[in-house]
Amino acid sequence: MKNAHIRVLVVLAILSLVGIIGTQVFWLNRAIAQQDQVFNHNVQVALRNVVESLCEASGKDFPSVNPIEQISGNYFIVRTNDRIDLKNLEYLISAEIKKRAITQDFEYGVYDCANDQMVYAENVNLEYDDDREPIPVLKNDEYYFGVYFPDKSKDLFAGFDLWKFTTAISLVVIIFFGYALFVILRQKRLSEIQKDFINNVSHELKTPLATLSLASSTLSERSGDREQKYIGIIQKEVTRLKKNVEDILHSAMIESSMKVKKEKVDLIEFFNALIRDIKEEYSSKMIDWSINLSATEKIDSNSKLLENVIRNLLDNAVKYGARKIHLEVVQKEKTTSISITDDGMGIPRKHQNKIFRKFYRVPESNHQHNQKGFGLGLHIVSTLVKKLGGKISLSSELEKGSTFKIVLPNG
Repeated sequence: MKNAHIRVLVVLAILSLVGIIGTQVFWLNRAIAQQDQVFNHNVQVALRNVVESLCEASGKDFPSVNPIEQISGNYFIVRTNDRIDLKNLEYLISAEIKKRAITQDFEYGVYDCANDQMVYAENVNLEYDDDREPIPVLKNDEYYFGVYFPDKSKDLFAGFDLWKFTTAISLVVIIFFGYALFVILRQKRLSEIQKDFINNVSHELKTPLATLSLASSTLSERSGDREQKYIGIIQKEVTRLKKNVEDILHSAMIESSMKVKKEKVDLIEFFNALIRDIKEEYSSKMIDWSINLSATEKIDSNSKLLENVIRNLLDNAVKYGARKIHLEVVQKEKTTSISITDDGMGIPRKHQNKIFRKFYRVPESNHQHNQKGFGLGLHIVSTLVKKLGGKISLSSELEKGSTFKIVLPNG
């Protein structure tokens, strides 16, 4: 994926997460504000009823100016400017608050209007009637009282536990997303550095290998029988190194954003020509080949990539001791299955789900072989099959052989 596409996806993901959090916070604040308004309204209604009851008891009219004033979010004062019966006041406040379904404990205090000093204060627990000192009798004629709810903010937030939980979960998701994004971008950068390094090293190796190959060929023409042995070793190792370098370059190339150009492929003609070449290449190995082609229709594919896939699988079968190789092609309405079965060494079960990974090789202690390489062959096969729009699977048993099955779309 290109860097520009990654940036767009990252920005969209961040905006989405910020939008979710912003929406949750907005609605949470709005719900709390509405809850606060309802609470304030209920308290004011309750205190108004208290004032009406006090006025009725004293035989006075309700004040023409609203006697209730909210000083802060949780503190209300009521300007009665009249004599107050403390025992009756506490009862009225508690009763009216309970009627409004307010369950918060409160504190109330009575102030002397003449000197604006508190003359009595008490904490009221709505659930329990605590033992307390006798309530005094107020003698003056002008008092006002205040009501304070110390736990209002805490109780307002307590009703939104689900909101707080989902908001906390969203924040955790953002944190993990940020960390995952950091790791992904870091891995992508390391992958790019690795790919550039492999490409540079591979290209740098091709020139000296070509020089060594040319020099060994020239020496071979001018040397005697004694030197031919050592020149042959040089040529063999140069050939092996060239193949490894080509594998690395090929792996880097197919992992790029290369688009596959497809054409109509006649499978009968394709496999007959390929098997003929393979038989000639391995004529000295005395391999028993069997082929079953049940393909009548051409498929949309890429003959060069498909040849690379089949050659890699057949090379692996020969490399790991196969003496019998069976190739079968079965065509259905929408798919074509290609199976390559050998009687080679097989692959232990615990390694089968890792065999298509890049640079992965079965440990020699578990799978006795002396074959060298970088573990790119099957990775290249798997990548090419995916680029052709197909799937590859493996069925293998140690010391009994393996079957690689490729399923490709016909169109």
